[in-house]
Amino acid sequence: MGDRSRSRDGKRKDSRSPRKKDSRSRSRSKSGQGRTKKPDDYGVDTMKITDDDAAFILGKGGKTKEKIARVSEAEIELFERDLVLEIRGSKMQRRRAKKYAEGVMAQRTGPVTVDENYDDGDLTMLRVPQEAVGFVTGRAAQLQEA
Repeated sequence: MGDRSRSRDGKRKDSRSPRKKDSRSRSRSKSGQGRTKKPDDYGVDTMKITDDDAAFILGKGGKTKEKIARVSEAEIELFERDLVLEIRGSKMQRRRAKKYAEGVMAQRTGPVTVDENYDDGDLTMLRVPQEAVGFVTGRAAQLQEA
């Protein structure tokens, strides 16, 4: 009989609790509530990239692209058909995302050198003795250095 049952005296009783007007969930309208305001310097930058760079930026399962977006706090979209990387965010977010993407792409062709000019307030540099490089970067990177 669904949600209805009979009480001892044989009368039907509705076991469903009456709904209060305030207990209903609110709709998820696109009125802008809960959204973060975009910064005044919000914009979009694009980078034309090669097919090999696109694969490298995307990474396995899109993980590299997600990491770049997370650490730069920018929105990143890779249009593989057009070979365009679109970066959305504040000026600093776009600058960092572009810098990180260029760093990842540069790794594909050889060693990458980073100096103090690379710093946007997001850089910590450490000197690592050659004999410890393998512990820091992993075994494969140590073999590439040799």
